[in-house]
Amino acid sequence: MLIIKYISFEDHQDFNDFELQNDEYFNLAVNLLVGNELGSDIYYFDLVSDYRESSDIKVIEHNDIYFREKGIFVTKVFNKYSLFDFIKNLVEKNTYNKNSNEQSNNLSKYFHWEFDNYVPYID
Repeated sequence: MLIIKYISFEDHQDFNDFELQNDEYFNLAVNLLVGNELGSDIYYFDLVSDYRESSDIKVIEHNDIYFREKGIFVTKVFNKYSLFDFIKNLVEKNTYNKNSNEQSNNLSKYFHWEFDNYVPYID
C-alpha cells in the first residue's frame, strides 16, 4: 500500500500553511508525493468548485468530494483536512494488496502522473 508523503497547493505552498483566499469559486492545483519505503512518485490534479450533478461521481462514501475526470475533482466547499482524508482513502483503496503495476494503473485513473507524457530521448 502506498501513502501520501506530502501535499502542496498551487506554487508548492505547504499544506499546513495554505489558506484559500477566494472560497466562492476556485480552481486549485494540488500536488501529491505518494510512495512507500522504496520510492515516491508525484501526482497532481485540480480541485474545482463548479459541482455538476450530471457528471460528478462520488468515489469515496461519506465525503463531499467528487470525481469528474482524470485530474479533476470537485467540491462545493473547500476544506483542506477533508481533502486530505479523501485523498488518503482514495490512495489506500486503490493500492492496498496491489502490486506496483496495479497501483500505478489505479492511481492513473484519477490523477496525472509526473511522467504521463514522457517520451524517452533516443539517440
